[in-house]
Amino acid sequence: MEFILTEIAQTKLQNWLKGVVSNLHEVKILRTWVKAPLCLEARNVIMLSIHPRELNLDWLNKLYLKEASSELALLQRNTLMEKECNQLKKELLEQKLMMLEFKTATKAKLEEARIREDKLIRSKEEFKQEIKEQAKETNKIMQQMMEMFQK
Repeated sequence: MEFILTEIAQTKLQNWLKGVVSNLHEVKILRTWVKAPLCLEARNVIMLSIHPRELNLDWLNKLYLKEASSELALLQRNTLMEKECNQLKKELLEQKLMMLEFKTATKAKLEEARIREDKLIRSKEEFKQEIKEQAKETNKIMQQMMEMFQK
């Protein structure tokens, strides 16, 4: 693993140096400062005698670990937020279900109360009619009694 990382680091460094060399030709340098064109070659910077095992690339590992740890923390935070979001969605659905059950129960109770009210109104009207009929009968009986007393 360490050998692969050193090879990757060495390749990246060589590619970077090649980019620097190719970009130096595009840079304009004032002749008052430098009389000869500036040129850098990768083989002058990295000696061939240095073996990849001798390179100390701990700084590169720390850099990758820092980037990975921040990405890992972000992924963990996202995972926690997704779990919390799913939990909130579940609670919201449960509350909606409870609300629908409450609405259904309330509508049923209102319908039941309306039916009872209609029955009460009908029975009140029937009671009024019955009382009127009894009052008429009582009045008839009273008239008949009055007529009997008058005779």
